[in-house]
Amino acid sequence: MFFILSKIFFYLLMPISFLFYGLVMAVSTQSPRRRKRAVIATLIGLYVMSNGFFVNQVLRMWEYAPRTMGPQEKYDLAVVLTGGIADKKGDQMFFGNSADRILQPLFLYKEGKVKKILISGGSGSVSAQADSASEGRAAAYLLEVAGVPKADIMLEGTSRNTRENAVNTAKLLGGKEQKIVLVTSAYHMRRAVGCFEKVNLKISPYPTDFYASDKLYTLDQLLVPKEYNLYCLYRVVHEMLGYVVYSVLGYA
Repeated sequence: MFFILSKIFFYLLMPISFLFYGLVMAVSTQSPRRRKRAVIATLIGLYVMSNGFFVNQVLRMWEYAPRTMGPQEKYDLAVVLTGGIADKKGDQMFFGNSADRILQPLFLYKEGKVKKILISGGSGSVSAQADSASEGRAAAYLLEVAGVPKADIMLEGTSRNTRENAVNTAKLLGGKEQKIVLVTSAYHMRRAVGCFEKVNLKISPYPTDFYASDKLYTLDQLLVPKEYNLYCLYRVVHEMLGYVVYSVLGYA
């Protein structure tokens, strides 16, 4: 029930949803003054939400900063959280927007920084028809093709959200103390760290898949609205709401 309600809650509070609410108010109100205010508010909201400088500042505030491991820094396990990494259709592999989540731990493995890789995550779809472990298997297949032995790849394919990632990973490890590096997208890391610490797993965050960039004061960044910025704002607002909800419920 929490899984379904959380999905509905997030969609109702997404930035694009408020633009829709403004348009509905403009169409439904009988007052010309209210209609004008609703249209103006919607247009201002659309401009701000699609402004590159504003969205980038929000991302820079929220995302974990990139990190570089020291020359002697090594870990027993890299825990990779799925979500847009890859999909395997027939004999073909298709990479998603978050493929960096699996590529970075692959690099760490090749450099001898991690001994094993655990891929955690099932389907985040509300549909019961979704294959819960398909993304994890696709990511594992990529690791195998890149030369990682099957013995060094672990799969946890039942988790549907970040809390379940943490809980199921802790169960899989069975209380065995290990030095763990946690790999997920930079915008998702704050919630992930909170969840894993709640189940008493000592982790070191390794953010990937960054949306934030250096500050740019160009006219293009300051003034020109772009639809891509709406997508980025959706990502970060979704995570902010998720973190608040998880904190209230005691999950993070």
